[in-house]
Amino acid sequence: MPRPRQSFSRRVLISQLALVVVILALVTGVFAWMGARTVTEVTETEALSTARTLAIDPDVRAAATQASAEHASAPDEQLVKSMLKITDDLRDRTGISFAVITDDRGIRLTHPDRTKIGHKVSTSPDEALAGRENVSHESGTLGETVRAKVPIYSSEDSKTVVGEVSVGIYASVLDADVRREMLLLGTVAVLALALGGVVSYLLGRRLRRETLGVGPEELAEMARDQAAVLRGLDDGVLGFGNDGALTLSNSNAKELLGAASGEDRVAGTGRAASARGFDGDDEIDVPDEITAMMAEAPAEGALRRRITIGERILLATAVRVQRDGVSVGGVVTLRDETQMLAMARQLESVTAMARALRTQRHEFANRLHTVLGLVDTGATDEAHTYLSSLLGTGPITTPVEDIDLISDPYLRAVLEAKGTTAAEAGVTLAVTPDSLAVGTVRDPEAVTLILGNLIDNAVRAAVAGHRFPGSGGRVEVQLLSAGAELHAVVTDTGDGVDADLSETIFDEGFSTVEAASATDFGIGLTTGTGTGDAHGLGIGLALSRRIAESGGGRVWLIDGRDPDLGGASFGMVLPEALDDTADDSSQRSEER
Repeated sequence: MPRPRQSFSRRVLISQLALVVVILALVTGVFAWMGARTVTEVTETEALSTARTLAIDPDVRAAATQASAEHASAPDEQLVKSMLKITDDLRDRTGISFAVITDDRGIRLTHPDRTKIGHKVSTSPDEALAGRENVSHESGTLGETVRAKVPIYSSEDSKTVVGEVSVGIYASVLDADVRREMLLLGTVAVLALALGGVVSYLLGRRLRRETLGVGPEELAEMARDQAAVLRGLDDGVLGFGNDGALTLSNSNAKELLGAASGEDRVAGTGRAASARGFDGDDEIDVPDEITAMMAEAPAEGALRRRITIGERILLATAVRVQRDGVSVGGVVTLRDETQMLAMARQLESVTAMARALRTQRHEFANRLHTVLGLVDTGATDEAHTYLSSLLGTGPITTPVEDIDLISDPYLRAVLEAKGTTAAEAGVTLAVTPDSLAVGTVRDPEAVTLILGNLIDNAVRAAVAGHRFPGSGGRVEVQLLSAGAELHAVVTDTGDGVDADLSETIFDEGFSTVEAASATDFGIGLTTGTGTGDAHGLGIGLALSRRIAESGGGRVWLIDGRDPDLGGASFGMVLPEALDDTADDSSQRSEER
């Protein structure tokens, strides 16, 4: 059950704010520790530096040397006075809390509290009197301080320690500096938190807008569903963004568009967009026709077109996708209709042949009834004469002139079927007297489909033509064999085809005139794609050429206007269409 959009936004905002708070807390803690450490080190360095400066002062060294030499019970008053002047002046200039000078016994020669002069220092002077500097945090008569103790060397030999200098800075001063650093750092942290909150809110809004309010769980589920659907579909799928860029595709789309074999990868071959496929590393190139379909697709409904890719005829369907009224791009599905269209055409041919066979069966039944009636009445002589006449004229009357020149059953069947439907449309179908097809058809599906399409197109052209208004027209078929090759020429009495359309007429979906407004006699005179074409309804010629070329053959326009019949003349060559029975007979004779 999808969570409400507001809950998702709130969860995203809380998560981002929590992350910002944690990061700020860590950063603030680290910087606070570093700031306090830095302030302490600066204070210690300041105290030590001041103590060293005071310890090397010539007057201080001389006074400490003198006091250490006298070891008087009370320091010399004049000496103390001169030292106090030096320490008080230093304290005023540097901002230290105190500076104490002692002799080699630790007896104070100076002190902010004059009553402490002449007494031993409250903290141990042993480190300094031993010639070692040290910095420590100690509590003495002046409170808790940061103290730097430096030895004073004799002014006579510079080797003998004659006293110490102790310089201190109150811990309260150190704490004040630390608090100032913490206040500054806290202010920065609060501002950063506020900025992080604003940024988190803006990011949440953008995320909600970009994902259309879909939560992470829904996104993960959608990704899984998308993978399952794209891999499970038999159709090719192409996804486009709002900018028309290709965003995803499945393996079937790559196969249909030739990406798997690297076809049409050369620059400038009409490929408008490319992207990596959903379930592969190969890029897929999208033809301009598909990108144009996506741009022209309506906001509601679907846009369907047939497009030609290599040897395939694809049915492309473009649909725009919206979510909550917001356009999120579009999807184009691709379906290979080459085989389906071929099977449909073959079915049309079989249906036409079945219709012709039913007509012949009816005629044959009538003849048998006639013979039966003559026998029943005892008119055996008349029955004999009737049967003899039938044997002389052929078993069944066919509307195709000179059909006896064709011996192959498949060729006869398709010609008789087309002749029957042509006769019903008022068109005469004839086999030319010079036709000679020796052998048996090896691939009846391809032969009947291509030849049937050419005859259907010729009958349409003859019906739609203006040369024989009201009296139909004529279609002639010439069939010749050359070994295993089958040659055919189909010519009609229609209005013909202009020379500049000799190749364009084979393009899928191309049409030249409106469909004939005549009764549909089983050959699709008024059916098809709706584009209408005297020489096909936009698919027959293209399909015939592809099937012929797939077997190494050819279908082409011989003459746009035949000099004898006046209409178009189409040629067909199929290299391996026949089994050469003559060669087989010769081979069997040689074996004997």
